[in-house]
Amino acid sequence: MVILGSTGSIGVNAQKVARQFNVTIEALACGSNITLLNKQIKECNPKFVAIADERYLDMLQPQDSVVFVGEEGICKMLEACESTKILNAVVGYAGLSFSLKTIQLKKQLILANKESLVIAGHLIKQNVMQYAKLMESNMCKDSNTTNPHLNNNVSTIKMQRNFMLEHIFPIDSEHFSLWSLLAILDTKERSDAIYYKGFKNLYITASGGALRDFSLDKISHATLNDVLKHPTWNMGQKITIDSATLVNKLYEILEAYWLFDTKNIHAFIERSSLVHAFIESSNNALHASISHADMCLPIAYGIDRFQAQHTFCITPLSVNDFAKINFQEIDIKRYPLWAYKDLLLENPHLGIALNSSNELVQMYFLQEKVPFYALAEINMQVLDKMKDIKSPNTLESILAYRQEAMALSNFFIKSLKQR
Repeated sequence: MVILGSTGSIGVNAQKVARQFNVTIEALACGSNITLLNKQIKECNPKFVAIADERYLDMLQPQDSVVFVGEEGICKMLEACESTKILNAVVGYAGLSFSLKTIQLKKQLILANKESLVIAGHLIKQNVMQYAKLMESNMCKDSNTTNPHLNNNVSTIKMQRNFMLEHIFPIDSEHFSLWSLLAILDTKERSDAIYYKGFKNLYITASGGALRDFSLDKISHATLNDVLKHPTWNMGQKITIDSATLVNKLYEILEAYWLFDTKNIHAFIERSSLVHAFIESSNNALHASISHADMCLPIAYGIDRFQAQHTFCITPLSVNDFAKINFQEIDIKRYPLWAYKDLLLENPHLGIALNSSNELVQMYFLQEKVPFYALAEINMQVLDKMKDIKSPNTLESILAYRQEAMALSNFFIKSLKQR
């Protein structure tokens, strides 16, 4: 397999699981943590190694590995790899091109990078479905059968295939949990062609972030230090801030839209972080995924579903743990951006605007140059301005749309600082 973002927490855990499953790591790539990458090279002995920035090239100790540099270099590395599974754990917009390249190469994408589907879900799905229709056409010629998925109506069919999930395996806890609740698994069958149960509604959960108990009159001016004190997780700064504004949950709603082909997606705050997702079936029964959070579980299924089903276990829950489960509805006064959830589902291309604006405002917040309330206020202003602009349908138009959103965000930031 190939691990992009090898020095982050997901990349490190993926290497642990790969060793447990005796899976060869053909290639590693990272951004700037060259010290850890050098250690990983010694442990994994990969055929290929890549770094994002050539400034760190002198620090790299590649051993016998072939070295690639920069975005273009990493894409060339993917072309050179024989591995059929690519884990994309690169953070932010930088990971998009690697997801697109993986799909183009018709390899399976083990996806941790949220921005890939948030920004380019349409392009990715288009590429996946073109390949799926070609494969389906070949199968029909051979067997004279058809596939029910081709009517593109996931939520009303009792059992069907999902070609997006055959090419993309999501490893964040919410989407993996939805996958595990819907997938009909055959313990004897190694095929990637899995059938899925029908559903009425999908639900994912949120922790509520570091400010979930702040008084509303103080939340607007919460400090960076306040926002980074997450109640249940120890994560990077970017995801911790996004958790406080629920931007991360809006991203996950859009990811679920593309992966499960439905707008019937909802979210609740669950304070214990034990319930990751649940589904409402056609008979109105609810089925939930409840466990201690452990990223190694979805990673294991992404690397080798068959081995994971038979050999991989996580820490069990006790009966007392169930008493900790606590659901709350999402309060728009506390999380004003959540009011835009339905607009994003109706216009999923607005995920590009949200991501572009959010990255810029968050950079200013991390530098303590704008107050906390700017994260929601400016993102909402950008979404309002861009909601009537035509949906981009090519990579070039996506980049232009992204630049327009960033320019708007920058304008609103300057206006805010002049108040």
